[in-house]
Amino acid sequence: MTASYVAVTAAAVIVVEAIAIGVIIPNYLAGQDLNSRVVFTASDLAERVGNASLSTTQLSLPPDFMLGEPVTLGPGHLLDEGQGLVVPQVAGSFPADAPPMTVALLISTAGVVLASSYPARYPLGASADQLLPNGGKGLGADFTGAVSNVVGGRVAWTVQPVLVQLSKNRGLVSGGEKQVAPDAFVYIQAPAQPFTFAGSFADLEPLLQAGLAVLLLALPVGALFGLLTTRGMVRRLQRLARTTALVADGDFSQRVGPVGGDEVGHLEQNFNEMAERLTTAVSRQRELADLGARQAERNRISRELHDSISQDLFSITLLAAGLEKALPEGSPVRKEVRALVETAEATNREMRALLLELRPATLEERGLIPALDELATACSTRFGMRVETELEPVRMSPAGELAALRIAQEGLANAVKHAHASHVRLVLHRDDGHVNLTISDDGRGFDPAAGGSAERLGLRLMRERVEELAGTLSITSRPGEGTVVAATLPGVEE
Repeated sequence: MTASYVAVTAAAVIVVEAIAIGVIIPNYLAGQDLNSRVVFTASDLAERVGNASLSTTQLSLPPDFMLGEPVTLGPGHLLDEGQGLVVPQVAGSFPADAPPMTVALLISTAGVVLASSYPARYPLGASADQLLPNGGKGLGADFTGAVSNVVGGRVAWTVQPVLVQLSKNRGLVSGGEKQVAPDAFVYIQAPAQPFTFAGSFADLEPLLQAGLAVLLLALPVGALFGLLTTRGMVRRLQRLARTTALVADGDFSQRVGPVGGDEVGHLEQNFNEMAERLTTAVSRQRELADLGARQAERNRISRELHDSISQDLFSITLLAAGLEKALPEGSPVRKEVRALVETAEATNREMRALLLELRPATLEERGLIPALDELATACSTRFGMRVETELEPVRMSPAGELAALRIAQEGLANAVKHAHASHVRLVLHRDDGHVNLTISDDGRGFDPAAGGSAERLGLRLMRERVEELAGTLSITSRPGEGTVVAATLPGVEE
């Protein structure tokens, strides 16, 4: 990376020097030379106008006075003369879109053209406001010249005052005394040449020598700058590369400490976010794998209980019932056989409730309503109990949906296991930002204050689930009158 800094520095210096040596400096010097020639020409012409005046107190030129010289000089061309320029006296005219010409105008203090080297384009009596590049704003000011855009190209121009008294009496160059009021102004313009490259090698040799010296000084500076500026960045990039390799090998705990707010710092922050998300995704994948394994095991146990043990319990119940009928009324073992039948029936009911609780939930895959529907259908088809549902779509947090499903499972399991119910009603609906879940059955009911230990455990688990979500749970039941479990859980605003 340091070598790249050196190479870029050298290339930048070479390019800048080439542009400066070949274009900028020569054209800048040419422009400065043209401005100085225009100013000199205007000052010299102002002096000649003052000397040519027929009066010593005011401007009065002879009828045959001409600002220009009888030479042929077309548009866009210059002709040097000493330190100044030759101003041609143009008799005819050129096209309006022709390049600018070298022109001289004599303008009164009121801004009116008194004499012109190009009458066809700048006629006598015309207003200088419409002819000068700056609209005549340079009149009356100590203006040293400028370069402006005009029709057909660019011109270097200046305005210099005519001081008749000073020219006549002392021969001073006009413009030397600011306190004397001007009698008129001389306007000179000359076409500015387009950018050109430098000419001969002799003209470039001094600049090339200076450029080579600058380049030789720039190389060690670029190397030092590259070392100082890239050392820390290279270390950060190497550390980031090592950490990336460790993460790729499976070590998702790796992180880098962001340094600064530059692009590498943003890259480090993005890497940390990526690693964090990857860790979360892997953990979630493992959790899903564990959940899938547990669910598969639950399914296997459920099938085994249903296909083997439940069938065996049912067979025992039938055999015990048959034995009871076969025994005479006064048989001393008839009472024990009756107890065996009741025990087998109770065990079968317990098994059915256990199978209901072992059913896999479709909450994560399909949502709360399908999971409750499937739960009700399984309870109805497997245990011969009519389950009526009234399920309204609701919005709840994931924890709230899981609590609602588990409460419904526990309520239906209790209806199967303890209530011996034949009809259960499962209702879910919205109520002013809350969700109400109700499980009611027509079973034998019980006294909530004096329920059995198994019943108390199931009810306590339901109540704990609801209280964890800041909800409420009410259980209404009386012996012989069924049971109503009503849970109110927080909803999510739509």
